[in-house]
Amino acid sequence: MLQGLKRNVLFGLGWTLLIFIIDTADSGWLIYRSTRRIRSDEETVSQLRAAVIDFMGQMSLAYLLVGLGFGLVLHLAIRLWNPEPVRTKRWLLHALLLALIPTLVGVAWQINVFPGLYPYFRYRTWFVDTFEPHWWGLLGAGIGVVFTSLAARRWGAGRWSRFGGLLGLNLVVLTAMTWVLQPITPAPVQDNDGPNLLIIGIDALRPDRLSYFGHDRPTSPNIDAFLSEAMIFEQAFSQLPRTYPAWTTMMTGAWPTQHEIRDNLPTDDRLISKKALLPQVMKDAGWATGFATDDSRFSYMVPETGFEMIRQPEVGLQNFAISVNEPRFRVFHALFHNRLGYSLVPVQAYNQSFGKSYRPEMFADYALDGMAEISHKGKFFYAIHSCVLHVPGDRIHPWNQMYGQEGYYGRNRFRYSSSGTNLIAAEVEAKTLKKAERIAKQDGRIYDSGVAMADQLVGRMMDGLRESGLIDNTIVVLVSDHGEELWGEDLPYKWYGPNHGFHMYGEGHLNVLMAVRLPDGRFAGERFDKPIRLIDLAPTVADLMNLAWPNPIDGESVIPIAEGTETQTRPVYMETGLSERRYWVPGHRKYTFKSVSKRYAVDPETGRVHIRPKFRRQLILGKDRAYQKGKWKLIWHSLETGIRVDLFDREADPMNRIDLSEVYPEKVQELAEGMLPFLDHDRILAPAPETWVEASRAAKRQDEKWWERMSRLGGVLPPDEAATPSE
Repeated sequence: MLQGLKRNVLFGLGWTLLIFIIDTADSGWLIYRSTRRIRSDEETVSQLRAAVIDFMGQMSLAYLLVGLGFGLVLHLAIRLWNPEPVRTKRWLLHALLLALIPTLVGVAWQINVFPGLYPYFRYRTWFVDTFEPHWWGLLGAGIGVVFTSLAARRWGAGRWSRFGGLLGLNLVVLTAMTWVLQPITPAPVQDNDGPNLLIIGIDALRPDRLSYFGHDRPTSPNIDAFLSEAMIFEQAFSQLPRTYPAWTTMMTGAWPTQHEIRDNLPTDDRLISKKALLPQVMKDAGWATGFATDDSRFSYMVPETGFEMIRQPEVGLQNFAISVNEPRFRVFHALFHNRLGYSLVPVQAYNQSFGKSYRPEMFADYALDGMAEISHKGKFFYAIHSCVLHVPGDRIHPWNQMYGQEGYYGRNRFRYSSSGTNLIAAEVEAKTLKKAERIAKQDGRIYDSGVAMADQLVGRMMDGLRESGLIDNTIVVLVSDHGEELWGEDLPYKWYGPNHGFHMYGEGHLNVLMAVRLPDGRFAGERFDKPIRLIDLAPTVADLMNLAWPNPIDGESVIPIAEGTETQTRPVYMETGLSERRYWVPGHRKYTFKSVSKRYAVDPETGRVHIRPKFRRQLILGKDRAYQKGKWKLIWHSLETGIRVDLFDREADPMNRIDLSEVYPEKVQELAEGMLPFLDHDRILAPAPETWVEASRAAKRQDEKWWERMSRLGGVLPPDEAATPSE
């Protein structure tokens, strides 16, 4: 039995080494592209180099284990095929065939499942649309049956007992390997007396892309079922459409100016708000607390936030830099999306930022397993945040075949495209506009397939609650931290791919989903159109759970709106995060830190990426802001000199194309009074609100695109001026 074992194991290691060299050559170029843009101090560069070396070392160990396992399986297969010892030439032929056939079948399966890992395969779109992954599994099983039958004939009837023993050993080894390589199976969720709180956060989810709200694609059967049992707030708004500030807003009930998280990746000394956080308050009141997410590049949790159990991809420079251009270690993705693989290469664990190989169904199981773990500790608060709608937006099988994607041969078949829509649609030729529309429609299909991924997660969590009985004592909140801007004709800014947090125009990235399901069924299926804010989530939970909040809070419970006792319209304040020039009006304040790598630094002790302290003030000064009440929305643009504000009717003009400030100066003044305290807090000098319309005219006269759009759409221009801004 052991005869030839060393030779076969060495062959298996050599075969795997060859594949590793190919994958490393491909991946090395991608890692180089990801990291060469980081031009920083020598200490950061040294950390980056160490992170890359560590990642490559982890992958090397994974491939080594594959080689050893493959060598063992190869040995058993060769012994099964050959009743007698064979000479070297025949052995080599058998070994090559037994290695090549499963490798080719595996590659074919992987092209179907992870097409993003094979960009050099010219026919991959045709391949994905023609074949199904399970066909390759059936082919592999068929080859195994044929191989076993032919091997049995070679042994002959007189030696079947020995053949049966070898066959049994093969099956035992293969079964053991399959068991080791199985994805996680969630533990059963435990019922308790409650009350419990479950928050399901879906990054970048626009409510209007849900079939519940009339979208023409069946994107969300599980979410739709949830909404039919929840109270729904149709006009909920994010205060800062970036993940970590938005989550801090939800957890504190405070405006961003108060909790002081003004964009993703704050420095460690500012990571925890000075305002009380919901998990801290609930932990102190006796609840077990937990958090799970599938993306920790720009937003992550630490124990100081009050979450005792935290499940998230490895935080640090390795995750942040390497995932920019995902390495193509294909053998790892074929075999190691499981506990063993994630213990070898922790940064890959349930990590959406490695989108070409991300398995959303596995994160759903992982999140459900987290709820099982925390449910055994008694009453709990468990928060989940999934980023399946976020960039990179890669789509694996079957999500890359949804909603009419089959047959699309454009460059963004398997991920979002930005280069094709880097334009101002109103100013381009019809031919280019058609190209932009074609690419944007495919981006919309990719986005909607991501909604289907998120819907799967919601379904898994709700099934877990129902099966355990927790559905009867758990408050469930379904919320998005922000939405996503998708392409539309005649946008008031230069378009560049799906985006959020760069500007204050439109509703797509500012309007969020907010729905609360109460165990007693109150307000089930009722929809409310009064505006609410993310700052209202924490006080709503405090109201429902009878929590005493340790500090003043800006938000208000939404229960009075549901009960019909609130008559006032709540004002909404919003602001941008780190932005870029393509979204700015002429004369906008610029950053002196021009390159992205100069705006960020790496903590030498933790390896976490953060905004440079020197850049923080520039970030705050450069923010565009919006203040809205009811249908009226006022946008403040941050200029180098002077001021500029635009007024929009959100109901008549949801894309914010027509500035109405000259028509309704009294509305500008009313909203300016509301915005002024936020400007004052950030030490931004602004003139008296009654002068804002007149003071804005000088900047608008220098904005040719604004002038052209207003003239074309029938907007009212500043008085006493010629037909063009240059005259």
